[in-house]
Amino acid sequence: MRVYNYASFARAFEKGVSKPNMTKIAKALFEPIIDLDGVVNRVGNPYVIDSTYAKNWYEQTTDIPENIKRAAGRQDLINNIGDLFWEHVIDPIVNQMQETEMYMALTSLILDSDLEKEQKDELIELYNDNERPDFLGRAFLYAVVRDNLKKDPSIPEEPIDSDLKQFKELIRKKYPKPKPLTPPEDIEDDEIGYVKELYRVYGEVSGEIYARPEDLDAEPKLRRNFDRQRKDYYKAETIHRELRDTIRLDETEGFDLLKDEVYDGVIDTRDKDYDSGMERLSAVMEHATGLSLSNNLKDRTLDWVGPGEKKGVCHMLVNDHRLSWMEDDDDE
Repeated sequence: MRVYNYASFARAFEKGVSKPNMTKIAKALFEPIIDLDGVVNRVGNPYVIDSTYAKNWYEQTTDIPENIKRAAGRQDLINNIGDLFWEHVIDPIVNQMQETEMYMALTSLILDSDLEKEQKDELIELYNDNERPDFLGRAFLYAVVRDNLKKDPSIPEEPIDSDLKQFKELIRKKYPKPKPLTPPEDIEDDEIGYVKELYRVYGEVSGEIYARPEDLDAEPKLRRNFDRQRKDYYKAETIHRELRDTIRLDETEGFDLLKDEVYDGVIDTRDKDYDSGMERLSAVMEHATGLSLSNNLKDRTLDWVGPGEKKGVCHMLVNDHRLSWMEDDDDE
């Protein structure tokens, strides 16, 4: 069982901060408390969180001042902690590309901590309900009021890597990669953008005009290419739907970040000079299959994104007018 206090909370929280700094983190975390009316030090002055406070609290050489602990229990603070944490903590210093690892570290700490069962249940329920600002804020308040000098020498101070690994494995076992959707016989409305662009690419190759899948039947090679592109699109769409509907991951938290990473990875390849749209399409798709996604994005998408899904995301970027295959197209 791990000790739950400010120091252990801060070590988990810093995983979500780019270039973490003890003072920067402490200032952001404690600002909602020390800004409250009447929260003053022993000589009646407002608290100023400096490097000395931050270092001593992080290293557990001093406890959190009693006035701050009392303020952390004020009902007006508790009622508004989600909004305050979004304004002072999450939006300013938490990096979206790192927050998954932070939340994994915090939930692992909470579940294996010496908190009361009711406190654990409350926090994990907020996390599962996707109330992340309230989860983070209340988890911090619980940490502040506890003894920051308490240590258990048998337990390392750093979050245990094996705990995080085990947590990730449990999540992936609970949510195995879904079976890809089978492309429907008819073109769906959300496919029209990338399908029209493919028709233009194929028309450049054959000199014909295409408006329906069956128009490609006279060109078996083009028809096979078209069917492969649709399969890849639906591989990506499968992940999109599962993350949204099953995992309840917000668009901006997961799949939009995936599209951004794929876009950043292929845009230079797309912008090179090619003799044809088909050559550009093939080059981008080949490059997309080898893209390395960030570890945090892999965690967010449960390691479901393989080569086919990455190619399918490229078609989604065509739908979004961020990519195109023909030289005369103006994309983002």
